[in-house]
Amino acid sequence: RLERLQRVVTKLQMESGICEEQLNQADTLLQADVRLLAAGKAPQKAAEVERDLDKADAMIRLLFNDVQSLKDGRHPQGEQMYRRVYRLHERLVSIRTEYNLRLKSGASVTAVTTVSVASGQRRPEPDEAPLRYLQDLLAWVEENQRRVTTAEWGADLPTVETHLGAHRGLHRAIEEFRAKVERARADEVRPPGCWGPRVPGADEVRPLGPTLSPQNSSKSRLRHLESLHGFVSAATKELLWLSEREEEEVAFDWSHHNPAMAAKKESYS
Repeated sequence: RLERLQRVVTKLQMESGICEEQLNQADTLLQADVRLLAAGKAPQKAAEVERDLDKADAMIRLLFNDVQSLKDGRHPQGEQMYRRVYRLHERLVSIRTEYNLRLKSGASVTAVTTVSVASGQRRPEPDEAPLRYLQDLLAWVEENQRRVTTAEWGADLPTVETHLGAHRGLHRAIEEFRAKVERARADEVRPPGCWGPRVPGADEVRPLGPTLSPQNSSKSRLRHLESLHGFVSAATKELLWLSEREEEEVAFDWSHHNPAMAAKKESYS
């Protein structure tokens, strides 16, 4: 059993290193495209960034499964491996958030501008960009609301700990997202004539109230996960205590010749 668990540790160390390289590559490509957008040029590596992030996401899910097997086997390196995979998950969430909010929204605006100029149409007005930005924000909200709503809870301590760690990373990303929502809200409700007419089609994305839904759902899930973790931790300790007592009782010599029988009777009383 220990040899099997040690092979899992070796696999985790190797694959987490590969995953880290995948995230480094995605981040490098992302920053290069962000610089292109800042210079008014179209991004070149968006598809590669998304592909690298999807690969890292799939790999991290498998790594969490391996971590759980270590925790189930009470391997001494289980907690260390968990923290390592959790940090990878946090970085994935951070890079994907930046990709969705900076590269995707910026790419859509640049692409439309390029097509319009090439076809002889008018260039988009400056206040069309906030509309697309709002639409991208809402898409991000819908995706993360789905993730929070469909996430599992776990039925034992290692699984609950895994879900709790993963959700803390997602919750941090949702909290950081709040500032972007406020900026989009300011663009949406600015007084007419402040810096141009209102965003065309803003009525379609006016209900920004739902953008708070993932935040509220995430807070609720985090609170419930922490409560569940506390309960399952306490229950696990009691179950371990029961298991130890059971082993003690099964191994005990119940014959009358056992000199410890008197102490056992006193203990029972």
